Order: sequence, then structure tokens, then C-alpha cells
Amino acid sequence: MNTQLQETYKEIFAHIDAAEHVMLTMHRKPDGDCAGSSLAVSHYLDQIKKPHTAFCVDELGSSLKFLPGQEKVTSDPEHWHPEKAKFDLLIVFDSGDLRHNGIADYVDKLTHDFKIINIDHHATNEGYGHVNLVIDNASSTCEIVHDLLDSINALNKNIATCLMTGLITDTGNFTNLATTASAINTAAKLQLHGANLKQISERTMQNRKYTTLKLWGRALERLTPNKAGIAVAMITRDDILECEADSEAVEGVSNFLNSLDQQTDAKAVLVLTELDPGQIKGSLRTTHPLMDVAKIATLLGGGGHKKAAGFSIDGHIVERNGQYLIEPIKDTSTWEHTKTLQALLEGTIPSATT
Repeated sequence: MNTQLQETYKEIFAHIDAAEHVMLTMHRKPDGDCAGSSLAVSHYLDQIKKPHTAFCVDELGSSLKFLPGQEKVTSDPEHWHPEKAKFDLLIVFDSGDLRHNGIADYVDKLTHDFKIINIDHHATNEGYGHVNLVIDNASSTCEIVHDLLDSINALNKNIATCLMTGLITDTGNFTNLATTASAINTAAKLQLHGANLKQISERTMQNRKYTTLKLWGRALERLTPNKAGIAVAMITRDDILECEADSEAVEGVSNFLNSLDQQTDAKAVLVLTELDPGQIKGSLRTTHPLMDVAKIATLLGGGGHKKAAGFSIDGHIVERNGQYLIEPIKDTSTWEHTKTLQALLEGTIPSATT
């Protein structure tokens, strides 16, 4: 371990020790890595009897309900009321910025003093914390949290289960480019501490609902490569309602489509989904050796990793004469990003930033 990392660890534990109450926050629609890393630290805080709150603006998906400690997660905004907020330390997990985390507006209204610890593995992280533990070559935030807690021998079965969940989901069950030697080594250590890799994999990666597969079918049917070398699939709000699916059903589509032969079929995959009325989520994936989808996502107001990134814009996905199009909402904060997306879809701007 290098000296700078040791000092960062010491600083984090010093802030935790000094805190009266810790707030742990997950990003919107949390995945296994975000939920796993946050709940792992929650279990550590239980060990040392440190009062804390685990917060997420959205409810955890059904595939994460097996995580030990998930019942402690709250979405109650009263925890952020300027006159009631009691935390003096905020730890943010797996979030490049506080907007993605969903708490930026809450934080802006707070009047009391508190410190922020930022733990993440996204290269586009804004470094918004008083302490920033951001390692962009880590497989996952859970790998970073593993090394942090392992440095003080704090791992136990519950922590290991939470952290293994993030490793499995962010590496695509140890199949994508995030599957480094370090990730494999971390997984082996977590198994020794009681994490059941097979059971976690079944809960997070293999058990698909009928409604999920039905929704995926619509995305597959519409998958079309554009002139920029991106295979695009669009999922409308009506699709989600008619298939009786939910936002969780969308999460695995882009990862599944990333199995395209990206040397011949397309250099990247883009899945556009209108999860909520008027809000479109974009997920970019690639295995192409020269493609950096994080740079594309940044142009669209988002961020992420070279091989997996995302963004959100205002707009609707509509069907006209058998074609699926983006219908922008003018005069919104994402208007310029929407125009950039339209140009990308039409192939009039380069898709590959190599």
C-alpha cells in the first residue's frame, strides 16, 4: 500500500471516530456496487457502535433485498431537514457527483457544519469531498471499501456478502473488462470471510422475472446500428407499463447487449429508456479496445468508465411510422445535451473518442 493511500485511510477513520452521527448515501436507483459498499460500511459502524443513517432517495430493487442490513435503508427526506439534520459526517458511495447521488438540493439547504467523504471508482468523479478516496482503476467501489476495511481487519460475513455483491455486479459476474487480477483476489478474500459467491450471483445476475425478459425482447427487436457505429435500442414509458416491468428490469439490458461482436457489428451499445415521464436515461457499454464511452457520456452531461457510462436528459421517446425517436423538451437544463444526443443518433458527430 502506498503512503498516500495509508494517509487517506487514516484520515477517513479519524473522521469516523470523531463523528457524532454518520450519514451514508447511495445514488439514485442503486446497483449492487453502490448498495453493497454503503451497507458494508453500515455494518462496520454497527461494529464500533457509531450512530448512523443509511439513506437512498430510491428504494432498493428486489434483487438486492437479500443484502444483510437492507432493511435499515431509509428514503425519508426528513433526515435532510435543515432544522432536524443531525449528522456531522456524510459518506457518499459510488457517485461521481452529488447530483447523481440525488442529494445535491438537500445538501445546498443545510446550514450546519459537516464533512464529506467521497468513495468512488469513476474516472469522471468531481472530487467533491473533504476526503476523496477515488481509485478509477478499481473494479468497483466495493473493492475500494474492501481494502479500506481490510486495512483494520474489520471484515465479517455480513460485510463480505455486501462487498461480494458489488464485485459480482460491476464485473458482470467476473466476465467484463473490470475483472482484474485485483478483483479476483478480493473475491477470494471475501469468500474466506463467508460470502457465498454462487448464491449472490443467482440473486443478482441469474434470476430474471418474466416481465423483465418481455421488456428485453422489445429492446432487442429495436436494436439498430447507426452511422456512428453505435447499436441503439430504445425503451418507451409505455413499454415498461405494458410489460408490467419496473426500472430494475431495465438495468441489465445494456450489459446483456454488450455481448455484441463489437469488432464487426458495432463499436458500442446505447440503451435509451424513458423511466419516468419526461426523463430519459442513457446507458453506454463497449468492449471495443479503442472506445471510451465515458467521454461520450460527458458530452451528454453524464459520466462513468471507459467501457461503461451513463447520462440523463429531459425528453420523451416516441414512435412515429415505425421508428423510435427522441422528442426533446425545450428550454430545460439538458436542452443542449439533447441536441448533442440527436446528432449522435443521426451519426453527424463522431461516436468513438479513441
